[in-house]
Amino acid sequence: MNRIATLGPAGTFSELAAKKYIETFDKSAEITFYSTITKVFNGIGKECELGIIPIENTLDGYVQLTLDLLSQTDFNIIYETVVPIQFSFVSNTLDISDIEKIYVQFKTQGQCYNFLEQVTKAKVITTESNGESFQKVERGILGQAAIIPRHMLRTSNKFLFNIENVTDSEENETRFIVLSKDTIKYDINRRYKTSIIVMDAADNKPGALSKILNEFSEKNINLTSIMSRPTKKALGKYYFFIDIDGHYPEEKSVKEVIDKISKNNIVKILGTYSLF
Repeated sequence: MNRIATLGPAGTFSELAAKKYIETFDKSAEITFYSTITKVFNGIGKECELGIIPIENTLDGYVQLTLDLLSQTDFNIIYETVVPIQFSFVSNTLDISDIEKIYVQFKTQGQCYNFLEQVTKAKVITTESNGESFQKVERGILGQAAIIPRHMLRTSNKFLFNIENVTDSEENETRFIVLSKDTIKYDINRRYKTSIIVMDAADNKPGALSKILNEFSEKNINLTSIMSRPTKKALGKYYFFIDIDGHYPEEKSVKEVIDKISKNNIVKILGTYSLF
């Protein structure tokens, strides 16, 4: 029986993504929850065969911790999925002006920024997961509140006060990736994306990144995203995370470009994967 590591406790959007994977590929698989994204990474290949991790959100951008951990580990991205994201506000206090603490997951804060700006008297307490935020406020302590996934509100009647939707956009979504120590077989009928990290960009010489991007442009390869992250070794030193349309190494043009830029740069293939 396969086990899937994901961010818990139960009720998180990560659990929804994991359940979506199970329904699509392996109905016998079981979910193992971990309290932080780092612990999810640590569980892959040990207690669990796979991991499902959030990587990008419509409103709050990339999950920076996920990018950092991808640069430090040797897992393969084998699939991605997109989950609609909406949040509710719940409290054990009827008057919102009497709320003293609001528990909010670290990425949720940026997705509910406009609402949080209006609650000026309350202190925002950062949590590791939306499930943790729910657990904090379900204890029923007066003066406390939380922002939780809307689907958790719809299955709970524990709170004295709620606002069903406090998300900054109705179109909010999060992209999740499935990680494995192994790769998967190429399927000619699927559309693929390949993610890479350029680890040094020719030691950050002027024009180095531009040359890399031009190589993809000359082969008419679409770049779907590019993100820089500090190497944490020195100021001004960055990794570049690049997502491109196409399969490495099965698509000739993709292979040629990545192989070419690898001659002058350290390039790490994070995975070639499709949407499920």
